[in-house]
Amino acid sequence: MEKLRLTAHINDIELKNKMYKVIDKANSCLKNYDIRTTEFLNPFEIKNAKDILNSETDLKYKVDGGYQNAERQLIYIFPYYMEEDDIESNLKVIQIEGNFKFKSISHRDYLGALLNLGIKREKIGDIIIHDNFCQVVVSEDICDFIIINLEKVSKNKVKVKEITVKDIIESEQNFKEISFTVSSLRLDSVIGGVYNLSRSESLKLIKGEKVHVDYEKIISPSKEIKTNSLISVRGHGRAIIEIGDMTKKGRIKIRAKIII
Repeated sequence: MEKLRLTAHINDIELKNKMYKVIDKANSCLKNYDIRTTEFLNPFEIKNAKDILNSETDLKYKVDGGYQNAERQLIYIFPYYMEEDDIESNLKVIQIEGNFKFKSISHRDYLGALLNLGIKREKIGDIIIHDNFCQVVVSEDICDFIIINLEKVSKNKVKVKEITVKDIIESEQNFKEISFTVSSLRLDSVIGGVYNLSRSESLKLIKGEKVHVDYEKIISPSKEIKTNSLISVRGHGRAIIEIGDMTKKGRIKIRAKIII
């Protein structure tokens, strides 16, 4: 599989490099007739990887994140003559428990504690948060390391144990809803309204490559936002955008569901 040809349409260097790794896995599978596994990918990366893998008829693949609605998933790549049932999962799930009744522990806290152990983000799948514990899908090769070495999350002592994928408890997302109006559906206008930013602050975040729309990095402030888009701004959080009617003054009503 030719890297340059298959990724010629991708402008984002980070995404292109990740697709190079997927193609390397695929070529290794074609050469050695074995099973290869990618790192964890987000939904936009998964979409790009699937488009690439679909171009090779001698390959099959399976996408898995540990549970049905997983956001971050990895891809098993295997020869065409094998079936999905032949593929053994190398995902592991850990449960991090602590007494958090005096302080709310966020997704950022859990992720930060794991990354501080020297673990790469690509080794970590979904982090599913509950009141006094969270469950984390991880690569098999780092499971024991986390269990042995993770002792605190945000200065709170924790206990870590391995559980099975059948023990995963999905959590409902909580939202804070806000409403505002914009003169246009440009990305810079919308994130300015969601996060109460000036136009210059919005532009700085976009040009600094800190804004994603539906998991795709966007560097154009003029990109038009569609209803139900998921916007992520590094350092500010994520929000689902719902577009409403026009006001009498010609402005567009927006309702944003900020994920908390």
